[in-house]
Amino acid sequence: MAATRTRMRLGVTEAGRMLLMGTVFFGLAAQLVPAFGVLSALIVVLLTVLAVGFVLRPRIEVTAHLPDYVVAGQDAQFRYTLKNVARVPAYDLHVRFVGLPQTIEQVGGAQMVARLGPGESTEVAVTMRARRRGNHLIPLPMCQSSFPFNLLVFGSHRKDKGTLTVLPVFYQLQMRLARLSGQGRSGVAGFAGRAEVSPEYAGNRPFLPGDSPRRIDTRAWARLSVPATKEYHNDADRCAALVLDTRIRPDRKRTGDEEIPELEAAVSLCASIAFSIQRDCLVEWFLAGPELHDFTVSRGRPALGARAGRARQGARVEAIHEILATVAPAENYDLDRTAAALTSHFHRISEVVFILLRPDRAYLDLLGLAAASRCHCSVYRVAEADARSSESDALPGDSVTLLSPEDILTGRLGPL
Repeated sequence: MAATRTRMRLGVTEAGRMLLMGTVFFGLAAQLVPAFGVLSALIVVLLTVLAVGFVLRPRIEVTAHLPDYVVAGQDAQFRYTLKNVARVPAYDLHVRFVGLPQTIEQVGGAQMVARLGPGESTEVAVTMRARRRGNHLIPLPMCQSSFPFNLLVFGSHRKDKGTLTVLPVFYQLQMRLARLSGQGRSGVAGFAGRAEVSPEYAGNRPFLPGDSPRRIDTRAWARLSVPATKEYHNDADRCAALVLDTRIRPDRKRTGDEEIPELEAAVSLCASIAFSIQRDCLVEWFLAGPELHDFTVSRGRPALGARAGRARQGARVEAIHEILATVAPAENYDLDRTAAALTSHFHRISEVVFILLRPDRAYLDLLGLAAASRCHCSVYRVAEADARSSESDALPGDSVTLLSPEDILTGRLGPL
């Protein structure tokens, strides 16, 4: 992201503020006592600083290299390339942000560059921290110079902004889905209790951490330039679906930028589950509130959106995390259409994971249909102790786990 239009800014440092106050003081004193010599010297210093600083004011072209995403609560490095497009050198440059979103903060002080000659470029890294998930507009930093004498600040600021995706907090959970295994079986009953067909080659998919090297599809690897794993028809028993309830109680309606702990905990738990089970299965369907996301269309294609400098994760896990970054709370919604679409795929799913905030008849019916289709259902109810009702006891899943938002957000969850 490069900027073109520059707006000059003039500021005063702490030393310059003291000098201005001294000039005003001596100016008032000169009305009573002949002290024009001192007053003239101070004025000459100010005029000299103003003239030299204006001539050598920084004209810096800033190019941003933002990461594709960061995780909420973690420090991240934002890299910027500074190029001096003026005909004179720039001295004592420091880089700082103006107009950052309230949920984004700069960690540490401003980055300093002692000298940048005409046409020269340098790269600076700024440590930033995002406190909340979502898509945020990040402005370009302001390049300021306090040369000479560190009295006045001359800076250039551009209005260009870049979009930063902040993912929810997630971590590795101690869990293993009951009906899924990292190794497939053939010629026997499937994990969901359905009779399997012969292990006939069905295609390939991106290689995921934990896949057996013996199942690497070398021809697909050579064709796609990325590792691929062979898939057989019996691999359908390694598919899972995630169901996230995003409805909140009416008394928990958000005002302004206030966060809802229950929703944030449910989103964090969903992201952690998707991250933790990727070694055991493929998440084919994700029902986030009223929206159903189908990832089966990407089967057989190379993973997209790999992040430089990070361990490569499955493309579907990345897609789930990006969806969770923008999940918004809702008071109510209709599940009839999306639930019917998901129900039609239950015959291909071994495990369905429910993360519920307000279990009602719609989710109970969906849970019942999943159980009737011989899918193993894991149910996690996220609520404060005083908000849990008898509805949790009526859930027909194979296992129901009650979790508090505080335990999820602070990472104090035990084995699930």
